Amino acid sequence: MSTSNYILDFLGIKDKNIKFIKFSNNMRKNNVTYKVIDAKLSYTPNVCPICGNMDKNAIIKHGNKISNIKLLPLNGDPTILKLRKQRFFCKECSHTFTAKTNIVEKNCFISNRVKLHITENLTMKISQKDIARLNYVSSNTVSRSLEANYKAFRVNKSYLPETLCFDEFKSTKDAKGSMSFIFCNGDRKNFNIIDIVENRTLPYLTKYFRKFTYKARANVKYICIDIYKPYMSLIKDVFPNAQIVLDKFHIVNLIGRALLKTRIEIMKNFSTSSIEYKRLKRYWKLIQKDSSKLDIIHFSKWTHFNKWKSTSDVVNETIAVDDNLKKTYEVYQILLSDIRCENSKRLREHLTLFKDTVSEQMEVAINTLLKYFEYVKNTLSTNITNGPLEGTNNLIKSIKRIAFGYRSFYNFRNRVFIIKNLMKPIENYQAAI
Repeated sequence: MSTSNYILDFLGIKDKNIKFIKFSNNMRKNNVTYKVIDAKLSYTPNVCPICGNMDKNAIIKHGNKISNIKLLPLNGDPTILKLRKQRFFCKECSHTFTAKTNIVEKNCFISNRVKLHITENLTMKISQKDIARLNYVSSNTVSRSLEANYKAFRVNKSYLPETLCFDEFKSTKDAKGSMSFIFCNGDRKNFNIIDIVENRTLPYLTKYFRKFTYKARANVKYICIDIYKPYMSLIKDVFPNAQIVLDKFHIVNLIGRALLKTRIEIMKNFSTSSIEYKRLKRYWKLIQKDSSKLDIIHFSKWTHFNKWKSTSDVVNETIAVDDNLKKTYEVYQILLSDIRCENSKRLREHLTLFKDTVSEQMEVAINTLLKYFEYVKNTLSTNITNGPLEGTNNLIKSIKRIAFGYRSFYNFRNRVFIIKNLMKPIENYQAAI
């Protein structure tokens, strides 16, 4: 292999009509110093692209046109290919035309390999400005690549899986609703986002889901949601065969927050300098913890306690300052045990038995669970959760935080789909590389 071919192969240039000339002086552009590679593009055209003349003798060489094509950084340094394109003159039609190459699109000065690298970067959790800096292009170029090099994501309105998961998140300012809606396949073996909708309000979602065929909506057997009444109304109205499943995390969180509010209310009865107040404030995480996970064997020294205590002793002495708090804590632990054992019959009995013996905050939580106990029962019997979808929401929040927010819901939605590998580069673009 010649030195010229070796250098071009090293640069990823496969066009055999391009010949390497030399490394020339560096070029300064937009406060960036580029390495410059001189090369020449020339061949014998078979036909005039303007008039279709196929007489080679009527097509003659007619000077050169220099194009500065941006390549991928070489050894960490930004690189430009100074390509001298051969120009031709057609005697038949008296028009000129320029030699073409597949390393760059027509009237463009950014190589296709750079564009492909940009699309690969878009699958990573980095901001578009950082992608622009890595490839020495503008942010607008990255945005155009996001829009042009990926097919629009289209939802199949004739199919829905048997299990769905619903959730919401804060998206962009231009979204029609304050919160956007996301739903996915609830099968953990085949988990995938189905779509992201910019508005989670009931009328908007009802109109959206009615675009799916009746057969697709009738195929849905279970839908996992948090404790949000509009979703319940939506499911009853749109999905004829679907059973509502409350996410187990939100059930536990409901009674956990009730205990948290109870503790805060009790703290207000004590002076901030009192030992009772300090214990309740310092050890709140232990109070919220499942008692089965508290240590009763090992003893150690604890702040605000004179004697060595086990973790269980610390909690018991902390909550003993108020009978209402102690009783609420005991009921909280009983309910946690029932949920952990997935015993819906015993859970209902305990909810009915203890609802009048606990704090006002816990009573509200218990009444909520009793009101929707049919859905709680489905939770314990099916073991369907929103766990994978909650993980996706964390990813979405991370994307927003890294990018310092998005202006366009459309671009934000596309970026999520690209990172989740749900959108692919167009085939024509890949073939041109």
